[in-house]
Amino acid sequence: PDLNVYLVDSSTGDVSDFIDLGDLSGNIGDQNYEIPAGVDLDRYDEVVIWCVRFGVGFGDARLNVA
Repeated sequence: PDLNVYLVDSSTGDVSDFIDLGDLSGNIGDQNYEIPAGVDLDRYDEVVIWCVRFGVGFGDARLNVA
C-alpha cells in the first residue's frame, strides 16, 4: 500500500481537509514528521495513516496539544 501521514480537520467527518506530511517512514518505533510552518494545530486535530492508492484509512489518532 501507498501509505501517507495526514493531519486532518476531524470536524469535516472525512479527509477532505488535510495536510500531507509525506510517506509513512516505517511501522516500528518512534517516527517524526515535519509540520509545515503556519499549520493551525487547533484546526488539524487528528493524524491519519492514509492509503493513497486505495483511498482508505489504516489508522488514526487524536492530537493533544500540550
